[in-house]
Amino acid sequence: MASTQSSLRVGIIGGGPSGTFCALALLSRASHAARQVHVTIFDRRPFTEYGPRGCNMCAGVISHSVVSNMRRLGITIPRDVVQREIEGYRLVTRVGEVHLKKPPNHKIYTAYRGRGPRWADWPRERSFDNFLLRTATGAGAEHVPELVTDVVLSPRPQIVLAKGEMREVDVVIGAFGVNSPMPRRLAGLAFGYRPPRTATACQAEIPLDADYISETFRNEITIFALGLPRVKFAALTPKEEHLTVTLIGERVRRTDLEAFLEHPFVRPLLPAGWQMPDRFCSCSPRFPISRARCPVTDNLAVVGDAHIARYFKNGLESAFWTATLAADAVLGGDRSADDLRRRYATPCRKRFGYDNACGRGLFLIHDVISRLPLVTAAHVRAARREQTAPASRQRLTRVLWQMFTGDAPYASILRNAARPGLQLELAMAVLEETARRLTGMGAVR
Repeated sequence: MASTQSSLRVGIIGGGPSGTFCALALLSRASHAARQVHVTIFDRRPFTEYGPRGCNMCAGVISHSVVSNMRRLGITIPRDVVQREIEGYRLVTRVGEVHLKKPPNHKIYTAYRGRGPRWADWPRERSFDNFLLRTATGAGAEHVPELVTDVVLSPRPQIVLAKGEMREVDVVIGAFGVNSPMPRRLAGLAFGYRPPRTATACQAEIPLDADYISETFRNEITIFALGLPRVKFAALTPKEEHLTVTLIGERVRRTDLEAFLEHPFVRPLLPAGWQMPDRFCSCSPRFPISRARCPVTDNLAVVGDAHIARYFKNGLESAFWTATLAADAVLGGDRSADDLRRRYATPCRKRFGYDNACGRGLFLIHDVISRLPLVTAAHVRAARREQTAPASRQRLTRVLWQMFTGDAPYASILRNAARPGLQLELAMAVLEETARRLTGMGAVR
């Protein structure tokens, strides 16, 4: 299956993070191994444009784990790409709230995946995805700004462009994402690929005064556990002059987003007299809730969320790991279906499969707790009480931080949450909260 040519030709369909991470990993590893590789990224998306057309449609939170992983590829995020540096998370429930400060030396950023929201007018583009694409081309990758319409696998892999041109390569990396039509095209190639099942998020960029955002949100991402129907995760993410509203669930709609902004625990965070603007940038991206079937065949591997991603969390980290694992597999074997399955698909499944099952369990527990005011209040009290304890004793705080940021595997979070010491602490907190209510002392505020 391996090419007899001296230079391995890799065609990457998709110039988002999974595509650019793969390109950078291929070029870096080939350089260290003194191998010749020619990487071409095919993507016509203009990451320098405003609105969904130039954006990969996500909240734009770059977690500490992603920042650390990017450094492994020699990538440092420039300050002019960063909208805000996040100092912590704020959890808001119906019975109280708690602030979670980031650990020392952690870096968490917010950024725009494209140039910014529709109707913005900024003097320069600050797109995170365009920065990654520029970094990849600067490292030696070729960028072809054309639409890919199809892939031919036999007798040799060829990438078909919208203008009818066909580019022959030695191996194809599918980094196109679940919001592209390419997963359906690939499913028609009869090697067994089936895209992941998806759900739909609802997201909006609400323009607000920069000083108001700083004063009200204090560079914190606000997470809501309000027990809302159909909503598994809701957050407000501060940017410089916009507030990113994100709802995640399997059937959330724009009406859910508008109702959320009028919720009595959300509306007070917006300016007095604020009304929903007549026009604002919004999108309803799909995201995977399962893994793809048969993500590899001879000389082809699918990376990113069109293959597998962390459940409801940190798609950039999934993009990094699938992309770099694919790069290792492409350079390290013969690129046959069996070889790519062994070197790439199986390690991905081991990394994310069981972990995502743990994630589903954690989100189920989160949903149940958010619908039980007494238990929620007990958890809030316990987390607040820990704030004055040494870091080693902040067990619930650590679980909540890892759950919201995605900075630890779900399996690790679940193990930490199940530790007897923490469960005893929470049981005592529930008994204490029950006694408070029986004696009329009231819930947390």
